This record gives sequence, structure tokens and C-alpha cells, in this order.
Amino acid sequence: MGCFKKIFAAGVLVLMTSTSFAQMTSGKIIFERKTNLKKMFADNPRVARFLDKDVKWKYEQFEMYFTKTQSAFKPIESDEPEQGFMKYLTTHNTIYKDYTKNQKTIMMDMWGTPTTIKDSIQPRQWQVTDRKRKIAGYLCRRSILQIDDTTRIYAWFTTDISPSVGPEGFDGLPGAVLGLATENGSIVYFAKSVEAMAPPEAKMKPVKEPKEVYTVSELKSVLLEKMGQWVKKDDLNSMFSWL
Repeated sequence: MGCFKKIFAAGVLVLMTSTSFAQMTSGKIIFERKTNLKKMFADNPRVARFLDKDVKWKYEQFEMYFTKTQSAFKPIESDEPEQGFMKYLTTHNTIYKDYTKNQKTIMMDMWGTPTTIKDSIQPRQWQVTDRKRKIAGYLCRRSILQIDDTTRIYAWFTTDISPSVGPEGFDGLPGAVLGLATENGSIVYFAKSVEAMAPPEAKMKPVKEPKEVYTVSELKSVLLEKMGQWVKKDDLNSMFSWL
């Protein structure tokens, strides 16, 4: 009887240990994005002059469904949609990724015009550090991405969620990104909740295929040709670096 109790206790311990360290492989993450409009448009007088003195932070929410092989990142529509100029100060991209095909599909709202990109997923050169913090109950580790000479991104990822997924176009780390921020704090994403679930199949792909599709380089060329007097090449490079 004593031997049976020891074996039973050992079995329970093994089960508890394996359960405690089990990684989440599919689920749903809710992100809040905070955009500091004053910082974001400090060097853009064309936009800055339209911002009210009291307007500083803009808060928006996004949801991301993920599995071992796919992810879908989408804006959550507000109960009170913004009108006019303020609506276009931040991006509201829907991004689908198929990691088995190394392919991404991005549904964009280009200043009121629906636009679709299909392209390969570009690798990110992250520098993982020893700094840690908790986000949404998960212990996360900080990593740094140098996008260009002036733009640095900080990401906090957890290995408790095994797929390499994250908000916008940021992934490529050994786990899910739950926090993301520009170095100057102009844009900050933090996970508000994480739920283990099997995402509905309808959430993982576009409802319908668009008629006109671009690669990133094709869309940049089209925008420079049609809007070159308003949009600079550096602005486009900065915008598409997030995708």
C-alpha cells in the first residue's frame, strides 16, 4: 500500500510538472495600442498644426488569433468610430500570416482606400537581452530591433506561448510578443489578456480575396507616383517597416 502511494504521488508530481511547463500553441491575445500623437508627428508640421493642444494619446484595441502555423492580427472596431481627420492619424491594418508558406496578406486602409499586400515574411534581426518584466501574467524577456539609423523597437516576448507571433508585422522571436514599443514611446502595444483556444477557421483568413493585390515594393512605387508631392520615400519606408 505504501509503495502504491509513493508511485501515485510521483505520478501526480510528474503530471503537475508537465502541465505547469506546457506551452500554449493556439489562442487569442487582446492588445491595447497607445499612440502619443504629439511625439509621432513632432517632425511633421503638416499634421502637427491640426492637433488640438489637449490631444496627446490615442487608445485603440486589436485582437490576434494564432496557431502553430498561422496568425491573424485585426483592429477591434470601436463602438464610437472616429470621424474625419483623426481617423487617419494611425494605421488599422489587418495582417494574416501563413508560416508554412512564409507568406503574409495585409489589408490596409490607405487614407480611406482599401489596399491589399501579399508578400513574403521578412526576417527580423533581434538582439535578445537579459531584461525581464511581466505582461498579462507572463514573464517576458526584452529584445531590441534596429530598423534604421533613427528607429529602434523594443519587444517583450514569452516562451510560454510557443508560436513566434506578435502585433503588426513583428515576430521572429522564440515565443509570442506581448509588448512592443518604439524607443521614444510614441507607439506602445501591450497585451491586456491572453486566452488559450482553438481559433475559428473564419478568423484566420480574409473573408474574400481582393481583385487587386500588390507586393510591398509595387505599392511603394504606385504611392510615390501618385502621391509623391505629399508623401516622401522615407515616410513610406518607415510605414512599411512595421509590416
